Amino acid sequence: MWSEIKTVYIRLQGGKCAYCERQLEGEVYGKSEYDIEHFRPKGNVKGWSLSSVLSQQGITPTPVPNGTGGYYLLPYHLFNYAVACKPCNSVLKETYFPIAGTYDLSGHDPVALLQAEQPYLIYPIGDFDKAPEALIRFEGISPCPVVSEGHDHDRALVTIELFKLDDVIGRKNLFLERVRIMIALFPQLEILADGATGDARKWAMRVIDLYTSCQSPHTNCARSFVSLYNQNPSQARQLWEAALTVSDSTS
Repeated sequence: MWSEIKTVYIRLQGGKCAYCERQLEGEVYGKSEYDIEHFRPKGNVKGWSLSSVLSQQGITPTPVPNGTGGYYLLPYHLFNYAVACKPCNSVLKETYFPIAGTYDLSGHDPVALLQAEQPYLIYPIGDFDKAPEALIRFEGISPCPVVSEGHDHDRALVTIELFKLDDVIGRKNLFLERVRIMIALFPQLEILADGATGDARKWAMRVIDLYTSCQSPHTNCARSFVSLYNQNPSQARQLWEAALTVSDSTS
């Protein structure tokens, strides 16, 4: 059963982890490297401790009720599943589910719970929650909030910290994958900016479309870099040069 469910969700997610966007191995051989994860935990919800940095931002998650178990009416709800890589699910998320509102562990409707509980984590499937790209963007290879204040700002910060999306040491491979995306995109963007025509333009656009597709890993990072280039090519070049330096130092 779980194997079949994994297949459905991995396809819905474009073959990527729901939280870090890294590419997962295919359905035939890769099922042992990712989990079908309960977004709201079916077991006891663990209290999550903020870092001092987030505490200074004024973020105060609601204390978890004692001894009340998990979301016992949601284990089989379609909008409570996602496929996540082992580091995101087993190591980092575990059974944490920080919220800013009021816990309703007897809730049975994820859409209604979104309003009542005000979760900090982002559910990336479907359209009832905000799209991750509406809350998190990238400055080069580093994730950051899209908005500067409010709950959406806090959701971005908590998601980034809980899944260690900005931990260049602990999640080194994520950063290297983002680095390689920038290295690949910048020359193609330059080709278009130089007014290329014919095949040169066609192939540059195909490469850009490939990296910014929903089916590609780290789509948000790629799209953020393209957006930056269109607004500030010189800053994009500086980040590209830094990416080349990072790549050289790790080769």
